[in-house]
Amino acid sequence: MDKPYSKTVTLDASVCDLSGRWQPGAVLRTLQEVSGDHAEGWGLGREALLNAGIAWVLSRIALKMDRYPVYGQTVTVHTWPGKTRHAFFPRHYTLEMDGETIGCATALYVLMDIAERKMAHPSRLPGQLPEYDIPAPMPTPGNIALPASEPEQFVRPVRYTDLDFNGHVNNTHYVDWFADCFDWRYHGENELAQIIVHFLKEICPGEEAQLLLRREGNISVLEGFVGEEPRFRMQGNWRQCAGE
Repeated sequence: MDKPYSKTVTLDASVCDLSGRWQPGAVLRTLQEVSGDHAEGWGLGREALLNAGIAWVLSRIALKMDRYPVYGQTVTVHTWPGKTRHAFFPRHYTLEMDGETIGCATALYVLMDIAERKMAHPSRLPGQLPEYDIPAPMPTPGNIALPASEPEQFVRPVRYTDLDFNGHVNNTHYVDWFADCFDWRYHGENELAQIIVHFLKEICPGEEAQLLLRREGNISVLEGFVGEEPRFRMQGNWRQCAGE
């Protein structure tokens, strides 16, 4: 196949911040929803996977935004799967507005056994993924190095709105947690040019995350632990907002 799946969305107030910009966590939620729509069209959506006792979960994602659209603007998301590698299912995205590409992303999905809460073998997928002859718009999400600075520490209990129907903190909410480490003034002057997230192990209802934030120049790295066990790590590269 040589044409991606495409969906156009108009940004409403629920996905925008106080300046009207598309929130980074909301960008990822849109990508996740469009991915789900695409998988449904192959018979590999949520219900089909539930019947097989498995679910799609994200292992890594990288998002690059050249600029952020604002409230009322319309964005078209294009997505397609990459070639399956071992137990990983790559998926790629581009975001377009008025004929211009304004962002892109690459993700690595895995299958999770719902009962055992561990990775499931790709052979359990109840169908075949098509192959697309489209190059990836950016490299596979790479490693995240820790800055040498002393970390700022936060505590984040798991709350009702963090949870999704897979029974754990939704992957996109880690980006919300990261954004909440910076106050509204910082967000008024800066925006995330790029995000990389590594999902190491799920965080579940009743748990409390210890967050360690390290900053170095325009780079910030957030780690999440439950007890001493690492659960996620993410890096954000900031830039000054246009016009600042």
